[in-house]
Amino acid sequence: MVPKPNLSKLVLPADLRNPGYDLFIVVATVLSLINWIILVMPRLPGPDVKGLVIMMTPLLTVILLSDFAMRLHSSRPERMRYLNHRGGWFDFLGSLPYGGILRLFRLIRVTAAFRHFGTRNVARWFIANRARGTLFLVFSLILIILEVGGILVLHFEAGAPGANIESGGQALWWGVVTISTVGYGELYPVTMGGQITATVMIFSGVAVIGIYTAWAASTFTGTGAGTTKGGPTSEITVAPEPAEYPPGPIHDVIHDLRERLDHLESLVKRRDP
Repeated sequence: MVPKPNLSKLVLPADLRNPGYDLFIVVATVLSLINWIILVMPRLPGPDVKGLVIMMTPLLTVILLSDFAMRLHSSRPERMRYLNHRGGWFDFLGSLPYGGILRLFRLIRVTAAFRHFGTRNVARWFIANRARGTLFLVFSLILIILEVGGILVLHFEAGAPGANIESGGQALWWGVVTISTVGYGELYPVTMGGQITATVMIFSGVAVIGIYTAWAASTFTGTGAGTTKGGPTSEITVAPEPAEYPPGPIHDVIHDLRERLDHLESLVKRRDP
């Protein structure tokens, strides 16, 4: 059996709500920074990548603004300290569609909190909170697959003979349908590169749906490891392990077991004809 990690008390830094959620925010922040760079570039090698990026912007904006609202709400009664001394105003301005370089402050602060918490403690948190960590990992993968898959399929398909995925909106819609494994069929890749991209996205979608289904099953049946009711907490506590042996010296335990076995043996001999 694999030994359980000692999780008596893991104190989270002030800038971490929980490592799984903050990993998701890091992914969303990095993607929003990449999209901002794409939008300000005068020329791009691929066709209509800016159209795809523009359609992804509202989703990332909602995620970052929701993160700011939750951090502001949880920082009471020291909300002004969060806004003025812990980068709250930068979080708000960087969450806006064209916040641009201000998003770096959120990324730097959260990654610094991860370093302060330590790689080993992050791994221990994910072991103790597999259900919540898996859920946020699924959300992170969905964002990455949608954007990277859309850009790749546009690169291969746009302008190809017989292609029907030639705009950012079509690529994004095709990515959603492919990840969800619905496969309506009105949009499909015709080039070798596009078909390889589609294959990777299909397998990724199956894995993502499988992970999400396992999380939902473990949550509703109450068997999810490391699930806790309520919001994120600053400490992780684990119930003490039951004692392997009764209290007392080990030879007393062995002596008691021998007496019980002798008694059982005598009862069996009395019943033996």
